[in-house]
Amino acid sequence: MLRVKDGIFFAQEWLECFENIADEIVVLDNGSTDGTYEILKAHPKVVDIIRTEGYNEGRDKNLLYDHVRLRKPDWCLWIDIDEIFEPHLTRAHFDKLMRSKFINKYAFRRFHFIDREHFAGSWYRLNYSAGHDRLMWRENPKGYFQDLIIDSPNVKGINGLKRNTDFRLKHLGYINKELVDKKAEIYRAIIPEKEDIFQSMYLKGERPIRWDDERGSVRTVMLNQLLNALQVTHIFPKVIRRVKRIF
Repeated sequence: MLRVKDGIFFAQEWLECFENIADEIVVLDNGSTDGTYEILKAHPKVVDIIRTEGYNEGRDKNLLYDHVRLRKPDWCLWIDIDEIFEPHLTRAHFDKLMRSKFINKYAFRRFHFIDREHFAGSWYRLNYSAGHDRLMWRENPKGYFQDLIIDSPNVKGINGLKRNTDFRLKHLGYINKELVDKKAEIYRAIIPEKEDIFQSMYLKGERPIRWDDERGSVRTVMLNQLLNALQVTHIFPKVIRRVKRIF
């Protein structure tokens, strides 16, 4: 599932990644004028492409989900056009996940890149990457997206077990200042009071950490272990919040 507007900067790279992973790609184009619509429509894996006008993430995601369901999928994956999986992941890796009869959701880690070779490595950003904020899920009629104009999060309503994986996503959307400026202007028109969030997209003063494509390298294994340790620290606040809701 792909919702996109003016993503030509990443379109070819994105297609080269997901044409080897997905059986079918369904696209919602939110008014691209830079050739994104044409390049996606021409790809043989793109089996459906629809267009909307006006910025509304919740509306678009649910509309896109309706079109995806017409394809009768077994599993769905929501990814943005500036996000690609690490290069050594193959369809076989995903097939292994999908063969499970017990897991209904798999989650992936996302790293914000400063440039093509380095990702943001401050403690704040590492804590963010420690979480798993992208999902692949077993399709269920109860699934839906929240009806929010901006920042509609992951799919809701998918019950059952979730497994966090060590599959890594490269988020490349912050490496190009012009693209960040355009995104910030869209957000600023909707939620002007969140200026501090817009500024954080420029990754100013971030500690750069060199990326390693090798999944089995000592460097990558150690990074995953560090993130696993950081993720443990996220559990306690969640438990406390749930206990407070109960009492």
